[in-house]
Amino acid sequence: MWLYILFLASGILLGMYDKIPQKIVSKSSGFQFWSLLIILFAMGVGIGGSDEITKGFYTIGLHSIAFAAAAITGSLVLVRLLRPLIGRGRGEI
Repeated sequence: MWLYILFLASGILLGMYDKIPQKIVSKSSGFQFWSLLIILFAMGVGIGGSDEITKGFYTIGLHSIAFAAAAITGSLVLVRLLRPLIGRGRGEI
């Protein structure tokens, strides 16, 4: 887990201090999109390959849907609130 946090923090710091060439920054949205698709696919394979998880789908129910919706909503709200504080509010969101 610390490796994930280290990579995230280093990316944030490099982005804040403009240490990444503009050529790379301009292509970052495409990279993020394809990386996210690969991660979601890998997670789906992991979930689908686990009998324990797939058997639990029927018992998870509405609590999981409510938790996921709350997490997504909370993330979107926090991004909207914190973006201007970071000083990078470019109106992209």
